[in-house]
Amino acid sequence: MVRFLKKFISVALASMVIFSGCNQNTTANANTSGNVEVHFLNVGQADCSLIKFPDGSNMLIDAGNNGDSQYITEYLANEGVKKLDVVVGTHPHEDHIGSLDTVINNFDIGAVYMPDDVTTTKTYEDVINAIDNKGLSITKPVMGEQFTVGGGVFTILGPQKKYSDHNNNSIVLKMNYGDVSFMFTGDAEAEAEGDIIDKGYDLKADVLKVGHHGSSTSTSDSWLSAVSPRYAVIQTETGNDYGHPHKETIDKLNEKEIQIFRNDTMGEIVMVSDGKNIYVTTSDGKSYESTTSNENTTTNNTTTENTQNNVNNTVSTDNTKKETYIGNVNSKKFHRESCSSLPAESNRVYFESREEALSNCYEPCGNCNP
Repeated sequence: MVRFLKKFISVALASMVIFSGCNQNTTANANTSGNVEVHFLNVGQADCSLIKFPDGSNMLIDAGNNGDSQYITEYLANEGVKKLDVVVGTHPHEDHIGSLDTVINNFDIGAVYMPDDVTTTKTYEDVINAIDNKGLSITKPVMGEQFTVGGGVFTILGPQKKYSDHNNNSIVLKMNYGDVSFMFTGDAEAEAEGDIIDKGYDLKADVLKVGHHGSSTSTSDSWLSAVSPRYAVIQTETGNDYGHPHKETIDKLNEKEIQIFRNDTMGEIVMVSDGKNIYVTTSDGKSYESTTSNENTTTNNTTTENTQNNVNNTVSTDNTKKETYIGNVNSKKFHRESCSSLPAESNRVYFESREEALSNCYEPCGNCNP
């Protein structure tokens, strides 16, 4: 432990030298020629987001659990990632920095952002050792500061102060890319959300990475109103011990008619944007398109050549017959109308779309694959 503390002190001192490319105030007029890709990796009950920019720059926010190291490194390699210009460990919980040491050891790294929050866990020690062995330094977040990566303008929103709870010490980032914006929250809970709101930042974002895996302790009513997203991404695992995402959070999102994307039911989620539109593909074979250039937007659930994976299995459009899905209230599975495993009428619940079924915590039937 003494060796670890000495290494931590040396890294902490080095962190006083802020990464020069990430310390300048910027405006949202960065170059947005080309498509940015935001990948929400399917790391189970954990967080990991890869952002790829058209100029070849890359950024990683969190790195899953310790057991996700092979999956994450292979995913990055398959995406052609050789260097990560910025790596963010939002807070020192294992489900956010578990594989960060492996990522640092296996890729060329530019800057490493971590909050002023120390633990004595083996996971945290491994990350500090990896940073030290690479000769890197930790950049501590400065509230309200902006930095650019590959045309994306990032604003550091949290943590606004030092909290006793690791979740609230999460680094919270908003990314603007042209007219499109993403909010990355780590595990920030209601207290931290409220402190960010009180600062008067522009929090409105098209996409919200829902805090703390959809826990009811995050995504307060005031936070959801301030961000006012049209899409929500929940990174969680089927059958997890915490009951995430909590029903209270799902109900809030549904009441505001926010479209929900979930790793536990959809697999990997990839959002691609040209700065005006957002195109979404998921590894369950669906593709979505939405224009975001003005407030009166419409969503066309259709495949587009601008998506990262152009798939043939598309969601119904307004010009085609919408399929009704039938859920089983006992098994929490939903089915196509033609499925041979339909429940008795007394156990049925009907959904007008696949997304409605998923957002109500129903899982696809393995027989009819709705």
